[in-house]
Amino acid sequence: MEEKDLSELKKARIFNNITGDEIESLMDCVRGQIRSFPKDDIVFSAGEKIDSIGVLMEGQLQVESVDYWGNTAIISLIDPGEIVGEAYASADAEPIPNDVIALSDCRILFMNMHSILTECQRACSFHNQLIQNLYTIATRRNRYMNRKISHMSKRTTREKLLSYLSDIAQQKNSSHFTIPFDRQQLADYLSVERSAMSAELSRMQKDGLIKYHKNEFELL
Repeated sequence: MEEKDLSELKKARIFNNITGDEIESLMDCVRGQIRSFPKDDIVFSAGEKIDSIGVLMEGQLQVESVDYWGNTAIISLIDPGEIVGEAYASADAEPIPNDVIALSDCRILFMNMHSILTECQRACSFHNQLIQNLYTIATRRNRYMNRKISHMSKRTTREKLLSYLSDIAQQKNSSHFTIPFDRQQLADYLSVERSAMSAELSRMQKDGLIKYHKNEFELL
């Protein structure tokens, strides 16, 4: 494995407390394979059965759900160092319910989930560390989804926006922050209509609740 690849992988949470040499040793155990995807390519398709998780090394991914009529809802954005597919990459799991799309040119390390969860013959301590890291990431992802459900459960567009913006402010520990979504992505994330959401943001600013410019917000 090239030094550049190791440098990128060492930043990933799934390899916390695992050295570069140990990452290289793990690749045989977990059947590691690095693949490249051009912008707008589909990494995982809804309805597909998968057996590997992906570790994003470069670029950005979008996990999205598209209904029968073509309406898109953003489930999450995946940044470098994060993983995707962990909830569905096992023999008895259901097909993945969402599309995973490359928002830019991407490089992804794929690792076989069965191989990750099966202790190798060498019983490497760093293999056990990998499993611990995977569990930690899964619990964090579960908390993220719970927050998203909390935002979407609000009745009005204003309540959904205030719930989301308040949550980001608390995470950033600041009333002034930048969100990771553009307008369409934010509307898709909250499952609201874009023009109605934009109009509500304008009213919220007029009412003295927020200030904003593009994806930069301040709570007042």
